[in-house]
Amino acid sequence: MTNIDKEAMTEIIEDYEEGGRDDSGYVVMDVREKNEIEGTGKVSPNTHTLPLSIIQQQSVFEMDDDDFEIYCGFPKPTPDETLVFTCAAGIRSQHACQYAAQGGFTKLVNYKGGAYDWFTGN
Repeated sequence: MTNIDKEAMTEIIEDYEEGGRDDSGYVVMDVREKNEIEGTGKVSPNTHTLPLSIIQQQSVFEMDDDDFEIYCGFPKPTPDETLVFTCAAGIRSQHACQYAAQGGFTKLVNYKGGAYDWFTGN
């Protein structure tokens, strides 16, 4: 798992928004609860919402592709994509990386600043 700061996250988001999943190789997931995201907005328009509570309860990264897409609402990441997780302050996103690793994913990025850093600039 790689921990990144706001500057690195900004570069990932720019690549992700410009090229989408296919060209950038990134899947950006916000693991906050839906009501938290509604309060601040998403870090980028194409960020997927996948609350840590769902990741924990359902072991989503161990599901097959069809079940993942039905349950999570977007195509399951492939092993060659880089999974980028963000939350409020970098704690839940770190846990999400650990769950993804248990599911066999190896390209994992944790935005350690989270929404507090992203939206306030502190």
